[in-house]
Amino acid sequence: MTYDRYTSIVQELTTSLKELEASQSQHPLIQQYIDEEITEVKQALDRFRVNQYGFCEMSGEEIPFDFIRMNPTCTSMDDALEWRRFGKISSYS
Repeated sequence: MTYDRYTSIVQELTTSLKELEASQSQHPLIQQYIDEEITEVKQALDRFRVNQYGFCEMSGEEIPFDFIRMNPTCTSMDDALEWRRFGKISSYS
């Protein structure tokens, strides 16, 4: 694997995956959330391994890096833009 701009994000995802897998909750809804996050992180890491990370699964278009930094598990432009709708990303970035 060569170094690129996603390497630090992938390292963070790998660390997050280990922490999530070690997490357990007695509350079923919280455990469901943890399980969903584990799935999303694993899918993001799989996309990185096959050189598809950072590209929209629907259009093939590259997702802007700022969006990836804000939501490293996003899989489409719709996912990325969801963060903008909720005010997580400045519309001027």
